[in-house]
Amino acid sequence: MENDDDSRATGFLNWWWEDLAVFALFLFCSVIILDRAILLGHCVKCYVGQDTDPPQFMWFLNWWRYAIAHRLNPFWTDLVWTPLGTNLSWTTFVPLPGVVSIPLQRMFGARTAYNILCTLAMPLAGVSAFALCRRVTNSFWPSVLGGYVFGFSPYMLAESLSHLHLVAIFPVPLIALMILKWIDGSISARGYTGWLALLLTAEFLCSAEVAALLTVVAGAAFVLGLFLFCGDLRRRIVSMVIPSALAYVIMAVAVSPYLYAMLAHSFPHEPIWSPELFSADLLGFLLPTETNWIGTARPFIALTRDYHEILQEKGEYLGIALLATVEAYRRRNWASSTGKFMLLLLLLIVIAAMGPLVHVGGRVGVAMPWAIVSKLPILSQALPIRLMLYAFLLIAVITAVVFASWSAGAGVKWLAAAAIIVSILPNPRASFWVSPINLPPFFRSNQYRQQILPGEVILPIPFGARGISMYWQAATNMYFRMAGGYTGLTPFEFEQMPAVGFLSRQIDLPEAGDQLKAYIARFGVQAVFLDEKDPQAAQWRPALGALGFLPILQSGVGIYNIPPRAFAEYGKLSPMYLESRALTLRFDAIAAATGNYLAEGRELQKLSPRELERLNLLPAGWSIYQAPNAAADWTVKTFHGQIVIALLGSLGAVKVLIDRYGPTASEITYPGAVRWQSGSKPPANVVKPMLLIFQPSKLAAIARQLKSSPPPELTTNFMGESLAHFANAGATVSSDR
Repeated sequence: MENDDDSRATGFLNWWWEDLAVFALFLFCSVIILDRAILLGHCVKCYVGQDTDPPQFMWFLNWWRYAIAHRLNPFWTDLVWTPLGTNLSWTTFVPLPGVVSIPLQRMFGARTAYNILCTLAMPLAGVSAFALCRRVTNSFWPSVLGGYVFGFSPYMLAESLSHLHLVAIFPVPLIALMILKWIDGSISARGYTGWLALLLTAEFLCSAEVAALLTVVAGAAFVLGLFLFCGDLRRRIVSMVIPSALAYVIMAVAVSPYLYAMLAHSFPHEPIWSPELFSADLLGFLLPTETNWIGTARPFIALTRDYHEILQEKGEYLGIALLATVEAYRRRNWASSTGKFMLLLLLLIVIAAMGPLVHVGGRVGVAMPWAIVSKLPILSQALPIRLMLYAFLLIAVITAVVFASWSAGAGVKWLAAAAIIVSILPNPRASFWVSPINLPPFFRSNQYRQQILPGEVILPIPFGARGISMYWQAATNMYFRMAGGYTGLTPFEFEQMPAVGFLSRQIDLPEAGDQLKAYIARFGVQAVFLDEKDPQAAQWRPALGALGFLPILQSGVGIYNIPPRAFAEYGKLSPMYLESRALTLRFDAIAAATGNYLAEGRELQKLSPRELERLNLLPAGWSIYQAPNAAADWTVKTFHGQIVIALLGSLGAVKVLIDRYGPTASEITYPGAVRWQSGSKPPANVVKPMLLIFQPSKLAAIARQLKSSPPPELTTNFMGESLAHFANAGATVSSDR
């Protein structure tokens, strides 16, 4: 590779022209990777990414346009989760991309605007990292390589499939650049404070999570720098505290309405997503996923299948080439304080990215330092795997430094650079990076206006993350409201309703038709919209048929209009009754199936939901999930010779089973792995797992008793709320709250 003098001979007049050229190069790469299928006409009505997260972001982009046009509070809406509404400040509602994209939305629509933002994310991140690497090395081509390593890293490739807020990270390298400028004295205190405040604000408005993790990493780097550096360099680091703090104050003032909405209303006191599920796997650092070309090889697919089921959150792959580059840097620079700083900070970030528990090939091991961090306010919502963003930024700089200081010939350097690029090369299959939007014609035309009035409340099916109902609403310019949604956080009042689990998780539900009527009555649903072309549409029809209304079939949508007060009596049933009845009926079915399994003399070690289904011991149509992290709400298995039944429920509902089987069970844990005791007072407004652990003989006795002396839920009809059994359950929750 060429030195700095040679790089200037390429014709670039100054750094700004270099930035523009590198951005154009990276933009070309991004278009080839993400948009090839769309541009070639293979998938015209497609969006960049996979699953239903991208349509959710399209809704968020449209929300900012709609809220500004109608002068609405952008942090709160009742267009989803009607009539209660939801606090959007704890969602990924991307304020800065949302506002910036308004002209694009007006010209091309939300889908195309989203595609453009996704396409720009990687080149913007890459050119920002290029500028940082150039500052460190003063060499053009090594910095281009560093920019590519960051902008097109496995982290960026994985997150670009679903998460716009996690790839809108161009301010992060620029913040590091400002810090370097401060340390070498090339920027004034006023300039440093102003630029840092601007970049922090921009990142916070793209992703509050990335900004929070950035603060943690910067804090760790600051402490590490105090230990490793001395003299004038240490004094410059210390002198950074006041202008940096002032920049954070300016940022906090700039985003104060956002912070107020986050902290004053509906603050989630527990992690929204499990940090254990979203952690780096030790093998993942070496084994690529399908986002990379090498990962498409069958051996790698077979090796990673068991623990890479959430592809979008598996961006930890480093590979041999990058690890060899880091090792080369270590050998040359470990003796220096800067070398120690870079390598130790990288090690700390990688350890933190592994989460609260070490994972090796999907198997869980010992506790890790993140177990402590995950207990802290706000940071408890951050997912450790996303720290790989900062690991790849360090590796990008390390790569640029190694190549800039390498004395080998140009040919050797180009071959080594090619090896790095090939090792992280994206999946070449154009269709991998896009998905069809599949918007029913009903919403593309004005036909929906003929069926419902503006602002009417609908129940969309598929529900939540199982479908693109958020995009349905955005495509109609928020014409209707929804008694549902997909915003990351589900309000407890909805989450505790059994119909939500049935509709969103594809679980079975006893008395599904009655539960659906109760849901419709409680939330004032005026029409149910069913996507008739959805692959799972048939599974919802029995419950919808129980409503007693024939659907109107129109342009791919089945419309079930609900007359006013059609299910008024169902609306009188308390949510706690609905949840308690569903939970106890489900336990009864699991206990009966397990009892029959034991009565047949089956092998205890083989007991599982799949085995019960294979033997036809479960009720017909029960849904069984095989993936380790699937969102099923029940399981049964053996542990040290005992039988464990796990169910999801809120305190009031699980209390019914705890009171009933507490004397019989060997142990009960709720919430999660917390052992239940007589004085336990867990929060009442969350839905958490409960584990009931029985000796096989005890559970067999329970199964026999279900036949000889059935509990109230098996002897009464759905409208039997007057039973003292369930009335007490509701009273329990009221007192706990």
